[in-house]
Amino acid sequence: MTDPEGAPDDLLQRLRLLVERLAEIEREIAAGAARREGLDEFIAELRGLQIRLFGPRPKSRRGAGGKSRILSYFLERVGQDIAGEELAEISGIQEWARRVRELRVQDGYEIRELGSSTYRLESAVPDARRAAIWKRANVIRRQRGSGLERIAALLDACVGEVVSREQIDYVGKISEGSRRVRELRDEHGWPIDSHVDDPTLGPGEYKLMSNDPKDRRDPFQRLYPEGLRQKVFERDGYTCRICGKDRRKAEAAGDTRFYLEVHHKVAVADDLAEMPPAERNNIENLTTLCHRDHLEQTAKLQRQKRKTRDTRR
Repeated sequence: MTDPEGAPDDLLQRLRLLVERLAEIEREIAAGAARREGLDEFIAELRGLQIRLFGPRPKSRRGAGGKSRILSYFLERVGQDIAGEELAEISGIQEWARRVRELRVQDGYEIRELGSSTYRLESAVPDARRAAIWKRANVIRRQRGSGLERIAALLDACVGEVVSREQIDYVGKISEGSRRVRELRDEHGWPIDSHVDDPTLGPGEYKLMSNDPKDRRDPFQRLYPEGLRQKVFERDGYTCRICGKDRRKAEAAGDTRFYLEVHHKVAVADDLAEMPPAERNNIENLTTLCHRDHLEQTAKLQRQKRKTRDTRR
């Protein structure tokens, strides 16, 4: 079985022996006595026989490269778990994992990474919206400017749509794009939702709710830790305690700019930044309001304070 210069008849004999060996491996698997090493040896011999029969893998013609072979393999096995080793073998390239990411991020295929280098294609139909976002991202990536500026341009171009951390990192040409997203949200007041604000978003997913400067977040929202905000929103069912709307009800009413903020039930000092964190972050004194109701409540509080000061004078 190891003659390197075997004639075709010898190669056919090797193939017959491999078929017998495969049947033996099947029996071993059924009996629970199979070894990984034995199957590795079988695959190595089969691979060697393939090369001797057909020669090295030829250069792929345009449109039929490793990425195309990976996609075809996925499409034939929708909903099945596929090991990375399978994809490496079927593609014949070292950068197979990069091609999987391209199929997911660039082409919109819902490919889940299950851990231990295992993948699953959930649907044979790609997400056209996701693919369109990548096309925009590809244009923005080539623009001049800082990573923050390119990330801002992507979010602005995709207002109201979900943008992933992968797309953000790609556009920003950095590995910590999520930090720049938080900078836009906390320092510049952009109303960007994450899974903290909207339970329908997954970790690493973001959505700019509005690019209208009038819809900027309350600047004091940056003082509340994300974990605290999430606890408040979860406790209140992600529902504004004044208008009674959650995201689903707001969108049904045509309000696409709906997002939540934390509000103090009992008025506190004018300068929240100067308050001790334990007092400012007392969850019992915090409640959930939508941005519009929060603006109204803040304005109402300021009017009351001005009236009190005028009375004292």
